Amino acid sequence: MIKTIVVPTDGSSHAMKAVALASDIATKYKARLVILHVLMRDATPTQLKQITKGTKLSARTRKELTRLERIPVDTAAIAGAYAPIAVPVPYDILEEAGTAIAEKARAAASRKGVKKVSVQLIAGNAADSIVAAARKAKADMIVMGSRGFSDIKGLLLGSVSHKVSHLAGCTCVTVK
Repeated sequence: MIKTIVVPTDGSSHAMKAVALASDIATKYKARLVILHVLMRDATPTQLKQITKGTKLSARTRKELTRLERIPVDTAAIAGAYAPIAVPVPYDILEEAGTAIAEKARAAASRKGVKKVSVQLIAGNAADSIVAAARKAKADMIVMGSRGFSDIKGLLLGSVSHKVSHLAGCTCVTVK
């Protein structure tokens, strides 16, 4: 029997498909659904603006993301060459963006008829954090998108969904 399902979301289309599938399963089994968002500390201001489009992000935060996008920062690279780098996004903005992303997923689950939905925001390495949250929630299943907004990094280092499927102690479903 499936009693608890953890569904991590980063707001990507694959993650929202995972929310839809997890919601269908949760509705069928009357399971508890835990919407999980791992704060995206590596995201650029531009990526966060794209990810949170269509969410309830405050005007102040949208304005701040636009301001951060415009800050030119140069750094010394190997052999003395210079290259632009991304400006780090402040923690409070990451939290607001994460809340907006998770709320969008929670609303989608509620529309699908899920009665028991909770939301968690956590910081840390995505794969390790998802596995730890699933263990803590005593999840029977993790349902997650096969790709998120860090596709290029995933191609180089291995995807989060791949790592979670190897580390988790419960059933993992990957949605395309």
